[in-house]
Amino acid sequence: MKTKKVLWIAGIAGVAYTGLLIWVLNYYPIPPISGSAGVLIAIAAVAQIAAKWFFGSLFRESVEETGQTLRPYSAFKAAMVGAGVARLIPAGGAITPVAMSWTVRDEVPSSAGPAIRTVLLNYSGLLILAGGAILLERPTGQVLKVSLTIGAPVAVVVGLILMFGSGKLGSLNRYFPDFLRKKLEPTMVNHLPGWQSQLYIWLRLLMEALALYLVLHAFDIDVSVLETFAVFGVSQLVGGLPGTPGGLGVVEAGLVFVLGAYGFPAATTVAPVVVFRIVSYWLPVALSFLAGGSTFLRSQVAAEVAAEH
Repeated sequence: MKTKKVLWIAGIAGVAYTGLLIWVLNYYPIPPISGSAGVLIAIAAVAQIAAKWFFGSLFRESVEETGQTLRPYSAFKAAMVGAGVARLIPAGGAITPVAMSWTVRDEVPSSAGPAIRTVLLNYSGLLILAGGAILLERPTGQVLKVSLTIGAPVAVVVGLILMFGSGKLGSLNRYFPDFLRKKLEPTMVNHLPGWQSQLYIWLRLLMEALALYLVLHAFDIDVSVLETFAVFGVSQLVGGLPGTPGGLGVVEAGLVFVLGAYGFPAATTVAPVVVFRIVSYWLPVALSFLAGGSTFLRSQVAAEVAAEH
């Protein structure tokens, strides 16, 4: 996708979210933030950036399994662009591996397979985290309790299948169309997620869930660890579906909805949820634009354009 299109989408999404923020503040004003609450929110922002580092580490490990090498900082940039700029495109998480591969294309020419594996393992972890947390910490509302509890074991099973089925990615390549199979074949490897993969998967998810936990507690919402896992997991899975850029509006609704299932009224959670989304979505988007911009300026394409002028 051309840079101008991405910028247009980012601008439209920014205006839409600003409108949503103004509406929220009119009906659900944010209470005064104390010094200690501000510290919690700042730590939440750091946790979000740390989560992207571990996401990049998983990508780097996947690249190395193909016999190639990738610098840690390059993997981090790929994670930032994939989780930030790519999420501005209304295609859910499907565009994320494309953006990650694009970011490191000058350093690692063939990284589509590792990028697909990285995203797949992230979603499998989300399914296991959300499903497991709901089974251990049941929602209180009767209707929601039944619906979420029925879906929880299914989520865990599907998550486990996706996670350990990733070791058969190379075998699945033969079912793809010829043009896609030839492009992916060099990087689609059978690599089960061992201890190192597991470490990166869960550290990434735990850091992002920690950010939500800290923001909610900054506003005196006494959510438990398991409730946080359930709320975070469900909202991220819903937001990853194709529809709106980065799940804008969808993730917020999912967060408020699942928090409500655990007995926290919307009147107290809407404003904190918006603050969390600023920390978890807009901050990474801003940083990913810097990462993507620096990558483009150092790319071969940029050098050729500069040479022509």
